Amino acid sequence: MATPDKTRDPAKWVFLTTLTLSVLAVTFLAGLYLAHSRHPLYRSFIGFTKKVSLVFEERENLVPDGEPIHFLQPARKPGDGVTVNSLPDDGATILIAGFFDGGNAARLMRRDGTLLAEWPLRFSEHFPDPAHLRFAPATDRNIDTHGSLALPDGSLVFNWEYGGSVKLSRCGDVTWTVPEITHHSIEQAETGGYWVPGRAYLGTDTADLYPPVTRLQKKVAYPEDLILRLDSDGKVIERKSVPEILWDNELQGVMTAGGFSFDPRNDWEDELVHVNKITELSTELAPAFPMFEAGDLMLSLRTHNLVFVVDPDDWHVKWHQTGPWLRQHDPEFSADGTITVFNNNRFLTDLGPLDRSLPDTPMVSNILRIDPETRATSIAAGMAPGQAFLSVIRGKHDPVPGGGFIITEFEGGRAFQTDAEGRVVWEYLNRYDETQVAELTEARLYPADYFTVTDWSCPPR
Repeated sequence: MATPDKTRDPAKWVFLTTLTLSVLAVTFLAGLYLAHSRHPLYRSFIGFTKKVSLVFEERENLVPDGEPIHFLQPARKPGDGVTVNSLPDDGATILIAGFFDGGNAARLMRRDGTLLAEWPLRFSEHFPDPAHLRFAPATDRNIDTHGSLALPDGSLVFNWEYGGSVKLSRCGDVTWTVPEITHHSIEQAETGGYWVPGRAYLGTDTADLYPPVTRLQKKVAYPEDLILRLDSDGKVIERKSVPEILWDNELQGVMTAGGFSFDPRNDWEDELVHVNKITELSTELAPAFPMFEAGDLMLSLRTHNLVFVVDPDDWHVKWHQTGPWLRQHDPEFSADGTITVFNNNRFLTDLGPLDRSLPDTPMVSNILRIDPETRATSIAAGMAPGQAFLSVIRGKHDPVPGGGFIITEFEGGRAFQTDAEGRVVWEYLNRYDETQVAELTEARLYPADYFTVTDWSCPPR
């Protein structure tokens, strides 16, 4: 006599099906409730799924010859390497940071593309025990650089984006590291050391710190951006809260002008502010700015479309302006007494999956120039034929001697220089394949007499 097949028992099948559907229904309803009530468990779940997603995406990158999906963008124009070089050889060199040959790196090259030096950058080697981070990157391809500069002796100082600052010797040995959450930019202070944006996380005991914003906090910490001053050995010798500066200067109207309802049933879900540049007014340029003094700091706050100048002695805000730039980056003091700003001029709605630019987004980023006294603005680069560029996120620029700028078009995988008439006189494209480029995070131009290095060679590592 055959044994009955219990798996075909109709009653059991109905029971299991009903149970499964009931569990799914309860889970769905619970999810709706948690999402609607903004319960901390919902936010924890979202954070967990984001981290898991990042790890699974990264596994694609670990397949031999797999694409580095976090670093690629659609190519906007043809070419590879140096595609424009119409200036005479003046001995200048260009530092470029980004993604090259399978990993993060910084490269120093001549105008013709000849490589003088290269620093392969691996987060796991610089911070083998990243205890300073709330969530460490799953692999070296889950983090990139943002903020880099070369020093006259050939050493390199840079930030891992929200991961810490590092100084490397000419040949890539670690001189020091800063186990702090640093990001976006690193600039030299005239009296020594560096200015770097930092970040801390406010706990649940800060309800009265910046009311009404912090009164919305419940059980989830949220970020507070900082001004960090590093000494020449990488030690943090000063830290100042940027929201505190705004609050103490009675700029609450700016800080709370993001359209949030301040409904007590909601948490504050994002950053208080988003600092993406700190730069110092030099003694050389200070005479061109009678409103300011040498040593004053200029900051850019992206999500508030805000640029302001503050005295680091007493943290008094001397000047501020919101717009006409949109989600700007990298303001700079210029020799003519004006301020130039990398105007992204777009919003995150122009990005697709993996933060890739959508192909139909207009090329409307530009460099805006503003007179801080009259507040008159003009477009300094980006509108003339051949100048068009676009960075929905990130982007940098530096004024160069003789007029013009060197510009980093992050999503275009492009660095280029304009002259005083706005013509593109040098260009580099970081080609990945026929249809894609790899992102560039920084480009800096150094004159021929900047470096004291006579021999750029290094022993094999």
